[in-house]
Amino acid sequence: MEITNTLVLGNGFSRSIFKGMPSWECLFKKYDSVIKNYTILYEVSLLKGKENTDNKVKRELIREIEESHSLDKIDENVLDLKKIGEYLAQNNIYNIITTNYDKGIELILCDICGYEEIEPKDLVKEEIYSIRTYKEYINRKSCHQLKLWKIHGDIDRIKSITLGFDQYCGSLSKLSEYIKGNYKSDKGPVCNVHMKQKCKMQKFDNLSWVELFFYTNVYIVGLALDFSEVDIWWLLNKHVRIKREVPEVQNNIYYIFNNQYDNKEEKKEIYEALEAFQVECQGIDSNENYITNIFNIINSTIY
Repeated sequence: MEITNTLVLGNGFSRSIFKGMPSWECLFKKYDSVIKNYTILYEVSLLKGKENTDNKVKRELIREIEESHSLDKIDENVLDLKKIGEYLAQNNIYNIITTNYDKGIELILCDICGYEEIEPKDLVKEEIYSIRTYKEYINRKSCHQLKLWKIHGDIDRIKSITLGFDQYCGSLSKLSEYIKGNYKSDKGPVCNVHMKQKCKMQKFDNLSWVELFFYTNVYIVGLALDFSEVDIWWLLNKHVRIKREVPEVQNNIYYIFNNQYDNKEEKKEIYEALEAFQVECQGIDSNENYITNIFNIINSTIY
């Protein structure tokens, strides 16, 4: 089975492309709290006032994010944005996973790189979780087609935006069911084969982004990976555990961090955990060659 590649994009990617894109620290600073874990801070913000609801708090955060995503907010100093589509096709990337809720990636694909959104076949959209929901795009000139998985929700589906403990734990439960082959849904097909068995047979149902962590090379870019991202850490752990038991698992996971934002000395515990989980770490500079820098690393690991 040929190993293809998957790109995982976080908030740091958007911050390097769009001027004024707020970091999580900026979005939550108005709560003036010593709590730095955003899943806990979100729950605290809900409890501080009776008028606060999930949708209200989410909409307030989204408003700030939306304001920084438009063509005129793209940093003109970032070169090679138009080459993203070419780079994706050249490196056999058919899936993009993102923790971002905004439409920044869609804007880059459609308004800059010549892709158009197409209606996925047999897609059953989820209202709250994002285990199987995706968007699909095609560049008809290059015949390159890819799926975009917004795993922490989409501003088009306010309820799907994953912020607090309640939703993170609910999502993690769904991921666990999918790995164990116990995933059931009122709509659409079920998943009833354990991930270990799928890996041994090298047969995957392609119903969820979860599987991509077990049969494609995964490149994580612009994701802070603090321990609030419990779902990602859980999957990284599952990958290395299953890889130890099942020799057919041959894919690798890479973490491409930004030298401007991520100080390895200040985040020793994160990088120590990544090393234990067999995630290879490489740093790049967020300069005018940011896009090329990313794909140079991807290209070097493939070839």
